[in-house]
Amino acid sequence: MNYANPYSLGGGGGRPAISGQDTFFVYGSGVTFAPTYVPTRISVSKERNLNREDNFCGTEDVSDLGSKNREVHISGLIRESELDSLGNLLDANFPMRVIAPGWSGEIRVMDGEFEGPRAFDPQNREPLYKYSLNVLSTGSDEAQKPDNEDGVISDGHDH
Repeated sequence: MNYANPYSLGGGGGRPAISGQDTFFVYGSGVTFAPTYVPTRISVSKERNLNREDNFCGTEDVSDLGSKNREVHISGLIRESELDSLGNLLDANFPMRVIAPGWSGEIRVMDGEFEGPRAFDPQNREPLYKYSLNVLSTGSDEAQKPDNEDGVISDGHDH
């Protein structure tokens, strides 16, 4: 088992959530996932559907056919005592809200996993596990324009 300082950025443990600073949590319908440590990685992506066609001048015309909802990848370390709340989050089949550095909004959990123990938190005397989550924006917090010009094509629910 590795022993790492969870407060060290180089150790991969992330930074502890301190009031007024980096905050991360997911909540909704009685389920809350609020790990002690802020995730070490939050990646937000948005895919656009662009149509490219050659025009008569030798260049190309580009038209925007819309886009998909934002996908957010979140990963970091959690304490062993937080594994149950991660499990509850993974089992949630309803819209939730995520508050994270860089992006917040309504989401649906796509998938996630944890593995470990990967390190030991000497301050809390607890094993640390590596986790990752993939969530999908429901679109309710995307820029709203007439006729879905923003490209949001789904509310995240299976129809």
